[in-house]
Amino acid sequence: MISSYKQLSSKYLKGNMKQTILTLIGIILSVALISTVGLYMKGSQLSQIESIKKLNGSSFHLGISNYDEALLNKIKYNPQIASFGLMSQGGIVPVGEVSVQKNFADHRALEFLTYSLVDGRLPANENEAAVDSWTLPSLKKDLQIGDSFALDGQTYQLVGLLDNRAFTQENKVGRFLTYKHDFAMGEGRILAEINENADFKEVLEEMKSLTEDENLVINERLIKVLKPESDQSILAVLVIAVSIVVIATVVVIYNAFQISVVERMKQFGLLRSIGATRKQIRQIVMREAAVLAVIAIPVGLVCSILAVAALQFIFSLILEDGADVSFFHIDWWILFISSIITLTAVLASSYYPAFFAGRISPLLAISSRLSIKKEAFKKHKNNVLKKPLSFPLSLALKNVKRNTNRYTITILSIIISSVLFITFSSMMDIALGHQYVKDLSRKSDLSISLQPVHDDFSAERQQFLELLKSVENVSGVKEQELHFEIDLKDKTQSLTTVAHIKESIGKKHDIIIVNRIEENKVKKDSELVIKVLAYSFITVISLIGSLNILNTITISIIIRRQELAALKSIGMSQRNLKKMIIYEALIYGVSGSLQGIFFGCILSYIIYLAASGVLRVEWTIPYEACLITFVSALLISFLSVLLPLRKIQKDNLIDVIREQ
Repeated sequence: MISSYKQLSSKYLKGNMKQTILTLIGIILSVALISTVGLYMKGSQLSQIESIKKLNGSSFHLGISNYDEALLNKIKYNPQIASFGLMSQGGIVPVGEVSVQKNFADHRALEFLTYSLVDGRLPANENEAAVDSWTLPSLKKDLQIGDSFALDGQTYQLVGLLDNRAFTQENKVGRFLTYKHDFAMGEGRILAEINENADFKEVLEEMKSLTEDENLVINERLIKVLKPESDQSILAVLVIAVSIVVIATVVVIYNAFQISVVERMKQFGLLRSIGATRKQIRQIVMREAAVLAVIAIPVGLVCSILAVAALQFIFSLILEDGADVSFFHIDWWILFISSIITLTAVLASSYYPAFFAGRISPLLAISSRLSIKKEAFKKHKNNVLKKPLSFPLSLALKNVKRNTNRYTITILSIIISSVLFITFSSMMDIALGHQYVKDLSRKSDLSISLQPVHDDFSAERQQFLELLKSVENVSGVKEQELHFEIDLKDKTQSLTTVAHIKESIGKKHDIIIVNRIEENKVKKDSELVIKVLAYSFITVISLIGSLNILNTITISIIIRRQELAALKSIGMSQRNLKKMIIYEALIYGVSGSLQGIFFGCILSYIIYLAASGVLRVEWTIPYEACLITFVSALLISFLSVLLPLRKIQKDNLIDVIREQ
């Protein structure tokens, strides 16, 4: 027995379980969309921070040279500076055919340089050292981590290997890093890390006012990723992207709830006719919305966390150091904001239909004539529509025209999904087309430059090419003017191969060998991370958009069971009924996708204009994304009616028509 009108909410939800579940799915998809985008952006930022640190080989934000005690103290006691260290360069010491340059750093500066380390650890005292791995044969034969070696009259213990950088190998000057405790005032450079919560722009402006520009080195690429809001162009892109997602979320929830509420106008009319007030009608509907939101929001948040966790798992599978990619990060603030936005959208989307239902005449609501538009009689001269085969199509067109409310809601769902896909596809294309990503393109394993020493250089080059091809571990050699690009069969034997080339060929020819194995690995992983993030994000957006279209069209078919049963009862065949519904779905798909393509292209161009201050790329109409959107909208619209049609086919006509 119902003791309060508020219990009608739970009674309705339980009594219309199919429609309740579909509405729940719509809310779950919405909260999953906005929270996944938030967590994705946070995870992308973290992975890009790690990627840039590895590419740079360091994590400091700014470096200052030619400093004095006053400047050092301002940095030391500045609350906006998280940490700082000192680092200096010493002399260049010849070792065999190459040289090494001494680098000294204190403990805090060494912490910034951990990203240059590929094996072992960084030095902890003045008797330990880390060096470029390509210099090992020159320092001492068969030198390994833990061994001792002499340099410039002092004995050091090798504790770590630094990544091989191309510029050091080309100049034949390797890096030698050791610890130093006491630095003379003004010696070397101050390396500083800005506090995460500080105003980066303010700190950088302050540093610029304290020293000359030539004395200041700013890690701009890292800072842009750490603080995207510090760059107006990046901030504009983020604002546009987040706005699209928020608007899409609101519309998706509105669609899922509006269809449910509008089709219940008759019920609201009955309640109004027996004395229910406008306020009570609103409270019934909003109570339903609150119950659905309380159930759906936690489920949506869990789904988004699982999606990000799955992406982290993918990284661990495809990357050699996948465990080091810190993409998975649960930001409770993002989850909280996602919940608030979703809850607000649910309550807002339920309030308007309830407010509308409370204002209308009870008799008009009971008659169910609110959503039907009366058409004027017109004489049709189109003979094609008079053919029996065209009857389902003409009926589908009339159904779309007579219920503009349902048509608008369904079309909005397809438009939003199309806009999301096209806009974010364009964003990913812009990001992947940026020069930064192109610079990550893989190069050859080894690069050897041949210095001409004879007049007949072409003959010498041909002889050198044949010698390189004969090396056991070489799989391919590409000749490019004065240097040769070499790919290896076994990359783990690169040091042995380089030593063999130096020993067998280097004695006959003046050559410079650059080992790019480690550098290529870092760049390849960074490029792979960017592409996986981009395509995974597009996949998530596509999946949520597709489910949204399926959900909306499925609801619109299910709530018309009485209408469809009435058509069958007056003689319409199951085949014609099926054709009519499919035509309706295709009309939705064509109209929604075309409008979505139009607005999606406009938004993608706006994002391009916002990003043009940072990314030097050209904008073109995303033809591929537009074609995928159009075809997918038709396919999904078609598939979305198949399951409801099967259920409607099994319905008992009399029982369905009698349902109230």
